[in-house]
Amino acid sequence: MRERSNMPRLPRPALYLALTLGLGLLSAWTTSASAQTFEDAAKAYQSGDYATALSGLQALAMGGDANAQLLLGTMYFNGEGIDANYVEGLRWFRLSADQENHAAAFALASAYRTGAGVERNDPEARHYFEIAAMGNLVPAKFELANMLAAGEGGQADGSRAVRFFNEAAEAGHPGALYSMGAIYAAGQLRPQNLSLAVSYFRKAAKLGQPDAAYNLGLMLVEGTGVEASPAEATQWFEVAATQGLADAQAALGFLYINGTGVEKNEEKAASWFNEAALRGHTLAQTRLARLYYLGKGIEKDLVAAYAWLSIARSGGQNDPELAELLEPEMTPAMLAKAEETLKDWEAATSAP
Repeated sequence: MRERSNMPRLPRPALYLALTLGLGLLSAWTTSASAQTFEDAAKAYQSGDYATALSGLQALAMGGDANAQLLLGTMYFNGEGIDANYVEGLRWFRLSADQENHAAAFALASAYRTGAGVERNDPEARHYFEIAAMGNLVPAKFELANMLAAGEGGQADGSRAVRFFNEAAEAGHPGALYSMGAIYAAGQLRPQNLSLAVSYFRKAAKLGQPDAAYNLGLMLVEGTGVEASPAEATQWFEVAATQGLADAQAALGFLYINGTGVEKNEEKAASWFNEAALRGHTLAQTRLARLYYLGKGIEKDLVAAYAWLSIARSGGQNDPELAELLEPEMTPAMLAKAEETLKDWEAATSAP
């Protein structure tokens, strides 16, 4: 199991997801007096007729319609039918959220959390996620749980964090399912229960959550909380690896190089080690260097072997045995070529 800080985290949702979520909930708060007009504006927006949408929304928003304020704010924020104006967009979000429009509160919280169009402000993000969670918005519960667990935007509250993670997990949120699995695996916020951790990881992995798929794979390889099955582990590692998770890519490399749960395949091992190495996985970098040195699964290339070993060393990972074999074979010309490769790597990885 990988070592983690307090609580697993997912990448923050893009703001457009928050806004899309809002569109699906607008009708719930529409008053009977303005429902038809707002409905027409929303339909115009969804069909791409922004001019019609704007003409209907502006009067409604000025009149205090919370749904119109949310959608108008969305149009300002995204620059749809009007010049993008984050300040104006956020102003409309806030007016809507202050009327307890939970979808608007989620959009505003997401903006504060990510610093999208406004300076990042965790206390404000947490405040508005609280409002959105009161409206039973599952993504808001998940984001609030993350902040409560980590003590972001206020004091940490593990008990409430577990409550909101659990509620979101019961609603099928992939990140929350993974988080509950991690909670039971760690045994900190809840008593350790490895079989329950496996169950949560499996549910999240089936929904494509990469960290869950990776951790499930580890538990299947090690027989932790579940009967060992390296063959099944390979399937879950692939779910995570194809989404770019370097740990899973390296794990697949080791399974293929050793023939554990799969037929031994040095070419596939080299390919997965290469993917992980490119993403900065230092152990994969040393193993890729070995394969380049030996010419196994990949064409023998001492310069590439030396470059990858040097990159791994700069990241704190070494392979003394390989170094002892490799370094005496390096000519001045080969060292110079490897140095150029290292400069290219540094330029690529230091770019913003």
